[in-house]
Amino acid sequence: MTDERTPPRDRDPDADESPELTGMLSFWETVVEDAEATAAEYEAEGWETLVVHPGDVTVLPPANLPEATERVGFDVLVPGREFDALSSWVESAAFDRYDVYRAREDDTVFVVSVVQDAASSKAVVVPLYYGLDEVAAMATKARERGQLRLYVRPVDADRRVELVQSEPDPLFP
Repeated sequence: MTDERTPPRDRDPDADESPELTGMLSFWETVVEDAEATAAEYEAEGWETLVVHPGDVTVLPPANLPEATERVGFDVLVPGREFDALSSWVESAAFDRYDVYRAREDDTVFVVSVVQDAASSKAVVVPLYYGLDEVAAMATKARERGQLRLYVRPVDADRRVELVQSEPDPLFP
């Protein structure tokens, strides 16, 4: 876990839904249901799973501030109890594999990333979303680095857990 601050967001904090999800909340709910169903499939095969339920997902670096941070990936805001569970998992597991499931609706991409530690049979299921107009800088930097990260964090602290995705292309259309 690290303590670097997340760059400012360019949306109204009082908005009910992110711009990417405007008019697509039912599709997002389906993606979250798919994430939970994916976790159930892993559990049926003997895996222990943790599904996180993002309240917000931000592309890093943000499209409007491409030099604002060295971090490349998704800032994923989750409930505190899910963050605490994930933090304890990360202390004792080596998440080194992942599967990605992706869908597109208009100009929004929805992703379910399943980050796995095969040795301990643990899988973290992370649903994500992003607007196609916001991902160019991140995709370029991720491809240059050969990886991107999921920066999972709670709302009430400047702590985060980083899950590495060593092959970023499956996350992009």
